[in-house]
Order: sequence, then C-alpha cells, then structure tokens
Amino acid sequence: MEEPETGGALERWLEAKPRLTMLAYNMLGVWAQAEDVVAAVGEQVFQLEPHQVARVKNWPGYLTTLTTRRSIDVLRSAQHQRTEYVGSWLPEPVDQRTLPEDSAVNDSMLRLGVLLLLEELSAPARAAYVLHHALGYSATEIAPVLETSPAAVRQMLSRAAKKLRQAQNPQHDVSSVSSILTQIVQAIHRADLDALVSLLAQESVLYSDGGGKVRAAINPVFGAQRIARFMLGVQRKNPDRQIFIGRVNGEPALLFSMDGRDDVLVIDLSGGAIQRILQVSNPDKLGKIGSDWTQLPT
Repeated sequence: MEEPETGGALERWLEAKPRLTMLAYNMLGVWAQAEDVVAAVGEQVFQLEPHQVARVKNWPGYLTTLTTRRSIDVLRSAQHQRTEYVGSWLPEPVDQRTLPEDSAVNDSMLRLGVLLLLEELSAPARAAYVLHHALGYSATEIAPVLETSPAAVRQMLSRAAKKLRQAQNPQHDVSSVSSILTQIVQAIHRADLDALVSLLAQESVLYSDGGGKVRAAINPVFGAQRIARFMLGVQRKNPDRQIFIGRVNGEPALLFSMDGRDDVLVIDLSGGAIQRILQVSNPDKLGKIGSDWTQLPT
C-alpha cells in the first residue's frame, strides 16, 4: 500500500536514522557533521510533496542516496579545511555504546585507522568505497548514487583498494589488541624503552591530534625508537596521569587522563607489531568517548 502522506516518509527516515548516521560518520569522520547531514536529509524528506512521496519505491536506497550526496558536499568542504588544520587531523572517536548495533554497517569500517586512511581518497571515491565495503553495495548499485557509470565505479574501487590495502585487512582480535595496549602501559610505567620498542614495527608512525587546542606533536613521529622515546618523555613530564582501557569505534583504546586534559589512543597492528598509533587529544573531539573505562594499575 502506498503512503501518500509525508508522515509516512518521516517514519521511514526515523527508522533509517541510525544507519544513515553511521554512513555519514563513515564518510566524514566527525559525529556532529554526520548528525547534521542526516538532520538535513530529514528536513528534505519532510518537504516532499505527497506525489513525490508516492513515487519513492525503495526508501532505504533513496535515503542512502540523499545521505551520500550530502556527505560528499560536506566532505569536499571539510577536506579543504583539514589541509589548514594545526598538526595531524584524526577522526573523532565515538563511544562504543553510541554506535547502533543494528545499523547494517560493517563495524571494521568504523575503526579510526580505517577512517584516517579514507582521508586519502577524493569525496566520490570515498563514497564508493564506503558504500561497497560498509554497506555491501555493488558497482551497479553505487553508480546511480554517484550519477556515474558502473564501469567508472569499478575503476574508483580498484584504485581505492590499491591505495588502501591496509583497510582491507580484517579487524584484529580484540583480546590481542587489549593485551598489547596493556603491555604499552606496563612498559611506560617501568620506563622500559626496550620493551616499548619491541612492541613497535620499525617503520611505525604516531599521529597526535591536538588541533592547536592542547600541546601535541605537530608532525607525525616516525620509527620505533623515536616513538618510544616520545611516549616515555610524555610520561616523565606527567607522572600522575591516570590510564584507563575501554573501547571506541569497536576497538580497544587507552584513555590517558590528568587535570584539564584527556588523550585517547588506539593502535593498528601488522604482523603482530604496532604499525600505527593514533592519539586524539583535541578536546573538541572527545565529547563522544563516554564513561565506560576501566582504570589500569600504575
């Protein structure tokens, strides 16, 4: 039975809202921007005339298309702004409980390391990659969303896959990542440089995002030795930090907390060693990390 009233359209939007927010967040890496995009889609749906509502035969696809196109517009503007960002720009971590379990979005695509890698793609290529890997869309299904051909989509996906090989890897075992995070904390507390270096790949890199709001490394720190010395140096200057373990974006994380400052740290592994460390310190990006953290012994 067709729904001639816009009220039925709004119900469809409300039902899809968690999935659409996850899609927009996967596109943008900032939760507030994702919420704004989905709210704008809701407003657009509310303004539909009854005859326009009646013409929509596939509401999930229609709402996905609206959300993707708005996300592309926002991302194009955001990518320009991020080139002027103070230091490394990292995605915003989100409390595990904020992420709806029934969103139909592939959880591994929400990891901070994957969201960071997606920043290397153009807005349309990122949309194609997210629709394919997060929602399982085929090139034929993506083409009308991006107003292009399936062949062009396949080319975008192929180029993106070559560029983002690391994002293709399955999510690391949660218990293994938690164990390595605990070993990091133990090495830091013992000021054990060798132990910390042993956890890091030789060509590892640390990105620290303070956004000009708090002190952080402006440039990425490269190499196991330099990263280990950097982390131990921070601990020496802040011996009273409390350290917690929890989860953001579906992956284990550390929270370093002291008066007036928090830092959220996640890791990416390769061959059992830490390949990349992402440390988010910008207070503007830590409003969604939640309170479900367990303090680790000092």
